[in-house]
Order: sequence, then structure tokens, then C-alpha cells
Amino acid sequence: MDRPRIYIVIATFLPAIGGAEKQAFAQAHSLRNRGYDATIVTFHHQPIWPKREVMEGVPVIRVAGKLLKNRSKRPRLLQKLAYFAAMLVLGWTLLRQRRRYDVIHVYGLNLLALFVAFVCRLTGKALIIAIRSAGSGEVTKFHSKSSLLAGSLDASASWLEVDERLQATGRVHVNSDLETLASMGQPVVDLTRYLLSSAHTAIVVLSSRMKNSLAEHHFNLPDVQLIPNGVDIMHFQPASSDTSFDELSQVVICVSGLRYEKGIDVLLQAWHLVHKQAPQARLIIVGKGSLQSQLERMADVLGIADRVDFTGLRDDISELLHSSGLAVLPSRWEGMPNAVLEAMSCGLPCVATRVSGSEDIISHGVNGLLVEPEDYQGIAQALLTLLNDPLLSQKYGHAARETIERHYSLEQVMDRYIELYQRITEQPRQNADRSIGDGCDRSDSTIYQRSL
Repeated sequence: MDRPRIYIVIATFLPAIGGAEKQAFAQAHSLRNRGYDATIVTFHHQPIWPKREVMEGVPVIRVAGKLLKNRSKRPRLLQKLAYFAAMLVLGWTLLRQRRRYDVIHVYGLNLLALFVAFVCRLTGKALIIAIRSAGSGEVTKFHSKSSLLAGSLDASASWLEVDERLQATGRVHVNSDLETLASMGQPVVDLTRYLLSSAHTAIVVLSSRMKNSLAEHHFNLPDVQLIPNGVDIMHFQPASSDTSFDELSQVVICVSGLRYEKGIDVLLQAWHLVHKQAPQARLIIVGKGSLQSQLERMADVLGIADRVDFTGLRDDISELLHSSGLAVLPSRWEGMPNAVLEAMSCGLPCVATRVSGSEDIISHGVNGLLVEPEDYQGIAQALLTLLNDPLLSQKYGHAARETIERHYSLEQVMDRYIELYQRITEQPRQNADRSIGDGCDRSDSTIYQRSL
């Protein structure tokens, strides 16, 4: 088979913004540019989103819109039942369209992966599961009531409490793919492991921590590949402007969703300390999320609101990076953060927490600085180290760009994926098409145009 056809399956997709969504689009777009037939299959979460569209050459199929419409307004049990039914619809869609693809590439080892694995078990199609989050390695589940980091504030203040359970987009903010699966019970874990094994699944992990996490959860399948996220180094490249680096060195940027696991509250506590010693420094926070009003209130209570800019979502990230001197990402846990890759590709030194992905990309004291999660004092000290030493920042920034060019360019990452697609489709596989029968087949054009 010369050019395998790939269906990339992901629970949420653009215009919902997140690292997984951006990476799925970047990979599909790169594949299409190389002449591969790549299609995104996802859920139809919002009625205003089209059921079918082509985004910069990438076909997108959204399913189960009637089931997911106004889902967030329903009781929790009905939300779960609707999402379960939506997964059945997605699985049936893949079964009907089995003659349109050779490989299914699923983003996330979760319940959706179980449904897709069942389809691949029936059809004999090649399957890749890409694990997106490794977790912190300490917290095993997400509590329905958590609190923002209080620091010097009154920890009992009610406005610090957060509740980020099931969101309308279908995301559950828990610690990792594997821990999400484990929370569903051992029978689900055992069934998933069996289906993945019998479907000869290739598991892709983004980081060394993820690989260790697989072993800890007894998910040592034969074909595990470490392939990191990639970044477009032509789009995200160092600024060529004449702006004084001394001026930019006092601007710190954080590109992140405003969600609990991203640790923006930890960053604000750190910035409160930074502001005391570097009052001229400015913090830009780019992104949106359910915690925005609470985080803005925290900045106000800490007395740093005039030195912190919440910009919301922006589509000019590279320009914003060019207008900054260093980047920070205070995540409680990650998979492999695109924000760090993009900042380093633009030649910015990064301060990040020692979590999955960041700890692989950043070599402490070489191309950036690493701090333990929730250590706001450590983050403050790391930021002050770079704010007070522009030459050191430049040194780390040059090393950061070299790191990305050598190991994390999107072209290099896609070379490895294409090699994987080719290998798993060339392996002898059981073809179950005949056993399913022709009754559920449709012509290619009819399938693509028909609305579910």
C-alpha cells in the first residue's frame, strides 16, 4: 500500500481550541500537503458548527449533533448517557465508512478508544492510539471541588473554589488518559486492553513520563512508540524585528487555557512576588477558560491587575511571542505542551513546571528552567533570574530554538508518523469486511454528504 488513508478521530476539534485540537489539525494538514488522504472525525458539539466542512484542505466530519445539542443543560446522568450514545454513533459511522480509510488514529486512550478498537477488531483496520496526557504522577483523580492556590490569601474564601467537572465540550479535566480509563472500573480496563491487543494496536506516547505511566498501569502492549508533538518551525521562528531585546526582556507571556490543570493561579501567586522586585515587568496571559473571572479577581486581590493582561483567545500567537522576552507555563500536569514548543521555536527561554513533555523538551539550565508543580515561589525565582539577566535569557533562547530544530519540527514528527502508518498497514491483518456483510456499505460520495 503506497499511501494509507487516515481517519484522525478526536472527541473535540476546532473551533474548540486546545493543544490536542491544534496538533490534530497540524498533522492532518501536513499529511494532506504530502499527498495523503487524511480526514478528521469528531463530535458535533455546537449546532452552529457545520456537520461537514473542509478546513484549509482538511475534510472534517462531525457526528451525533442531535444527541449532544444542549447537553450541558441536562442532569449529569443524562449528559453521560448522551455522550455514550454519541460514541455509538461515531463507532457506527466508522463501521459504515470502513472502505474510506486504512488507518484510524485516535487522540486519547479513553472510552472513545474502546469503541474505535471494537470497530477495528471487526474490520481488521490498523489502529493507532495516541495518549495525550500523562498526569502528575501524584494525584490519581480530579476532585469535583478543588481550590485555586491561596498563597498569602485567605484559603477559606469561597471564590477560590473551582468546579471543573464535565464540560459542554465533552472534556473531563482529570489527571491522565490512563487514570480516566481506570476510573471506569477494572472490567472496562481489561476489555480495552484485550481489544487493543487483538487489534494489533500501535500506542503512541508523547513523552518519557507517558511511557512510564503505561507500565505503571499494566498497559505494556507490544507496539509502543514515543513520538512527540511537533511545531511548524517556519511559522514559529525567532523575530527579525529591530525591537530592543532589553525592552522585550521585561515582557513575560503565558499561552494557556484558563483551566485548573494549567496552574494559572499558581502563576499569579508567583507574579505577586515578581512584581515586588521587578515592578516594571509585565505578564501577558493568552487564552480563555472557565476560570477566567476567578483568575481576574485573584489578580485584582493580589494587587497586580495593572501588570497582568488577560487577552483572551488570539490568532496571532507568533506575533505575541515576538513581542515577549520569555515564556512561562505553570501546569499542574500536561501531555506535551504546544505552548512550550511554539515559544522555544520562536527563540524564547521558558520557565515551566516539571511535568510530562516540558521535562523532556527543556534541559534545566541549558535552554530554560524547570520548577516543581505548584511551587509558586520557585516559579517567581526562575522568572526573576531571567528578567534580571537578559544575556542569560538570550543564551537560553538560542539553545531553545536549536532544540526544536533538531528534535521537534513538525516535518520530523510527521516523517515518523508516516513511517508508522506505512508499517502497520503493511502488516498481515485479519480482514473482517466479508463477515460484516455489504448491507452497511455506502458509496464514498453518499457517505460523506449524508448528515447523521
